[in-house]
Amino acid sequence: MRTLMRAALSTALVGLFASCGVAGPPKSHVQEQESRDCRRGTFDFGASSEAQPLGSSKALYQKMLEAQENKQTIPVLGITHAAGWSDEWDRMVDVGEHTNQAELNSRAQTPGYCWKGLPPTSAMSDRPSDGYYLFVRDNRPVQFIQYRPSMYPILMLTGVVVTKESVLTYYGSKLKPQ
Repeated sequence: MRTLMRAALSTALVGLFASCGVAGPPKSHVQEQESRDCRRGTFDFGASSEAQPLGSSKALYQKMLEAQENKQTIPVLGITHAAGWSDEWDRMVDVGEHTNQAELNSRAQTPGYCWKGLPPTSAMSDRPSDGYYLFVRDNRPVQFIQYRPSMYPILMLTGVVVTKESVLTYYGSKLKPQ
């Protein structure tokens, strides 16, 4: 009887450990492909790089906030010029919470890039994550501007890409691409 109880207990414990997923779920094929596809390089949002090839990120962010406060309708190129930025970029994309590598590469047209420091995708966070406006040239990331979730001047809906020619209009309390 004791042997039978031990066998039943052992079987139950083995089943319990197996159902807990000690090894964890396998990665999907897409996740594995994403993690290997860094042939063009890795861009790190966590690096507070002193190199700002387009111009001062702080100055551009300030000009964005000023345009928002003034409820302006203004081309993006007008804001970048006012901040003293060069024209060496061709698109800007928003990198907010829940942005994954495949989605960012699609919108930014940067195939073959890996991204470090993307905003978290966890719903367990007690506050929204900071986001980034990423500037791209010739399918390569060039520079980013970090923004606080409570102070983002440009509202970009999912999938929207801004170019130099894009015009921003005041909408609600934010600037929004037309």
